[in-house]
Amino acid sequence: MRNRNGYKLRLILGLLVIGSVVLTAAVGCYYAWKANKASLISGYLESNYQYAKKLSLNTTEMLQIMFSNIDAIAAMAGKKTISQNEMNIWYYANEHYFNSIIMVDANNRVQAVSSRNGGMKVGTVLSSVASRQAIEQKRHLISEPYLGVTNRLIVLVSAPIFDDEGSYLGFIGGSIYLEESNVLSKMLNEHFYGNGSYVYVTDQLGQLLFHPDKTRLLEIIKDNEVLNRALSGQSGAQQIVNSKGKSFYAGYAYEPLSGWAIVAQTPTSILDKPLKKLIFDILLKSLPLFILILLIAWRVSVLISKPLYDLARFSEEAIASAKAIRSEIPRTKSSIYEVRQLNESINNHLKLLNKEIQLDGLTGLANRKTFDITIKEWLEDDIPFALILLDIDHFKRINDEHGHLVGDEVLKYTASQIRACSKTDDLCFRYGGEEFGVLSRFSDITAATAAAERLRESFAAKESPSGSPIYVSIGISSSHKLDFEAMDIIRMADKALYQSKENGRNRITVCMDDKIGQPC
Repeated sequence: MRNRNGYKLRLILGLLVIGSVVLTAAVGCYYAWKANKASLISGYLESNYQYAKKLSLNTTEMLQIMFSNIDAIAAMAGKKTISQNEMNIWYYANEHYFNSIIMVDANNRVQAVSSRNGGMKVGTVLSSVASRQAIEQKRHLISEPYLGVTNRLIVLVSAPIFDDEGSYLGFIGGSIYLEESNVLSKMLNEHFYGNGSYVYVTDQLGQLLFHPDKTRLLEIIKDNEVLNRALSGQSGAQQIVNSKGKSFYAGYAYEPLSGWAIVAQTPTSILDKPLKKLIFDILLKSLPLFILILLIAWRVSVLISKPLYDLARFSEEAIASAKAIRSEIPRTKSSIYEVRQLNESINNHLKLLNKEIQLDGLTGLANRKTFDITIKEWLEDDIPFALILLDIDHFKRINDEHGHLVGDEVLKYTASQIRACSKTDDLCFRYGGEEFGVLSRFSDITAATAAAERLRESFAAKESPSGSPIYVSIGISSSHKLDFEAMDIIRMADKALYQSKENGRNRITVCMDDKIGQPC
């Protein structure tokens, strides 16, 4: 509940826990739904693609067999006249492929025909586009679908007849009735499933050859992206909206011999039922756990908030009361560490923050700010000291040759060596970049120079993280004059350091009274 000072922590924690659990459940359901949907979509797309591809390969294999058989008849017809009896034998051997077989001369007149259903007569002059095309082009052809004289929807597979001199005699044609039983029709036309999935096939012009809805045969399909891709020779899968405005997961493939497009597709609405069931099952199965989490979370929120509430009430009363304040805060039975150690933790944390503010983040030495404060304090307290500034020679070369990570390791190594060679009451600090320093407490120039020399020799004698020793240039100054200010001492040490660099590096220079090497 809310009082005049605001909402109670118990209420806020309770609402936060409830909101978190509800939001987590919602997000979990959403991502489970999303992941499951993506998996199902991927599965349907891949399945339909593989199925269309398989049908394409099977169709190619089937057409190759048909061409081979028609070729064999054409080859025999080029050597001798085929009798009706021989034509019948050929037809019975191939009737599961073709619904009829005809032999046509160069004038488009039927010389022989064999079929179980009859219809076409010997001597008939054919007028179909397919037969004229076969005679004109004199090559193997798979025709576009057409209506035959018997009003059947036909695709003609033909092979030319040539005699031994290479003269064109006509063609042998195998008729495939798209709406009647044959191997190709069974393979491409019988793929309709209870979930709405089906297969359809079009010719090169986009005319439907096979489709579950027989009334749509020979309908030209337009503005269908996957069909256009398939007819251009591509294979693949994608989600589409078909020419009737319905959404499908479609796999498509191209059949190269005929130029047909084969598409297997599943309506996208098929995902609605399993996804709804998934969300329902998740909510139903997670409800007991959801209630248990809420109860536990509410109990934990009470355990956290009650002692904090007691502390808040105590502080409020202590400030408002004009009487003496109790020497002890309310005792709590809370087993929560954070509650019991609140004051101590805050104090320790503040100390830690204060310490981190004073240190360089990379090397752990004192930073420039700490150095500035310390040198001023020592001058104000008349504490004698020497200032040693050192700079790593050719540090840029280390970074360029070994990279900045190795450069950082060299800086850390430098800091550790400075710390090891300094007294416990010295202040070791990083002045900036590759420049370091030591404020040597109660030291004069002589002691500081000796310490600096030990440090320089230590660097030169050991291998650094770069794989070789590093060398340092050093400048030294001191606070031997009472009228020196911090900037004077720093400037002299910096001037001495610069002189060491100018004189060839890897050396020590002392500066006093702003004169290099001159004593006080």
